Amino acid sequence: MASTWSCTLIVLSSGSGVPLLIRHVGPGKAPAYALIGSLNGVHVFGESHGVNLCNTHTHNANITWKTYHNSIRLVLVRGSECVGDGCDSRLLDLVFGSLVLLTGLDTLNTHTNIERLKRDVRVCYGVIDELLCAAMNTHEHTHFSHLTGCVECVIPAEQHTLQAELEKFAEGADSTYACVTLRGRVVCATRNLWSLSRTELVLLPLLAHTNTHTAARDIPIYLPHKSPNVPFRLLVVRLLGHVCVLVLCGPTPTLSHMMRSATTFWTPTYPTLEALVSLGPRTLAHNILSQLDNAVLGLILVNYNNKRCISCVHPSEEIRSPPPRGLSVGKKVLALQSVYRALIGPLLQPPAMPPSEDYPTLALHPDHSPRECYLNTESYKIYILQNSHYHLFVLFPPALPIHIARQVSQRTLTIFTKGKTPKF
Repeated sequence: MASTWSCTLIVLSSGSGVPLLIRHVGPGKAPAYALIGSLNGVHVFGESHGVNLCNTHTHNANITWKTYHNSIRLVLVRGSECVGDGCDSRLLDLVFGSLVLLTGLDTLNTHTNIERLKRDVRVCYGVIDELLCAAMNTHEHTHFSHLTGCVECVIPAEQHTLQAELEKFAEGADSTYACVTLRGRVVCATRNLWSLSRTELVLLPLLAHTNTHTAARDIPIYLPHKSPNVPFRLLVVRLLGHVCVLVLCGPTPTLSHMMRSATTFWTPTYPTLEALVSLGPRTLAHNILSQLDNAVLGLILVNYNNKRCISCVHPSEEIRSPPPRGLSVGKKVLALQSVYRALIGPLLQPPAMPPSEDYPTLALHPDHSPRECYLNTESYKIYILQNSHYHLFVLFPPALPIHIARQVSQRTLTIFTKGKTPKF
């Protein structure tokens, strides 16, 4: 049904069972229409008998179903190497959120012309493909927001300067919703933007990142939770390299006015923007990287309370030529993703988040709630800390003693949450 390292997303009309879109990532081909009909049919059969089929596993595939508003059904078929049903359910939530983001909830719920709806959802291909590629770790994707449900961030050296400039720029655009992004990650944002839902925060930077060759864009969008039926305008202006400023607004200002305003306003901050671009694939400023222990190969830090996460698989300054015996970037990402999928839910519950069907808990003991754990393989060691509303995953060489890994992990968490580092 599915290649070991492939992923297929199927979006159907739940009423008619007609596929609206099929997106496939990885080797092999997407399932044939007959098989798609069978996948939908088994779900419909269960519903007719009062059974809600959520997921199942075969010898070579994991399959997840989810229906939204009794109108749209999503089916995710992944290779058998993936574990973590809660993470797949989270991915489907983001996919449906992207459909609402670019077409509106009314369009999805009240469709009568299937062919027209098929054309309408084509605009979602870019965002959906980004999500699937990140989930399959293809083309060196190093994003984790599809797993954590929190928007990925960058911590530059002059974050406070950029924050102050952004506040002034947003005020000039008569908006309280704005952010600066780098390669699909948030560098800084206005207070009101952080009030958006997790899905909205993850999808907006991702949408801006789907087209990095356009100087400016004016995109009509619907906020999946805040305003699913009334559109806003998302103005995206590229400032320098992969650095963009995003502004959420109403009928005004015009895109041409925004482009002229951005050129005038951000020119004095060019050295700061240039320093931001120089980070390259790294997400942390040099002053933070220099504080990390040399044994740290990569990390994920999730702040569930603030809906943010930071990931780093380039802790070394030398990013072009990794050590001969070291893990490649792709393998680091795969290791961190695999451990997150395997542990979050079955063993560790995301802090500051109530248990849900996405993250079912398997209580080891009624009075025991794990706070630390680790995984050791032939290629790497990962230590996990749960502290307050944080989750920290730190990747180490396999030979590092576990007590040293624990001490380094605790110091790493302190670096991000205390001291002079920008508050995360």
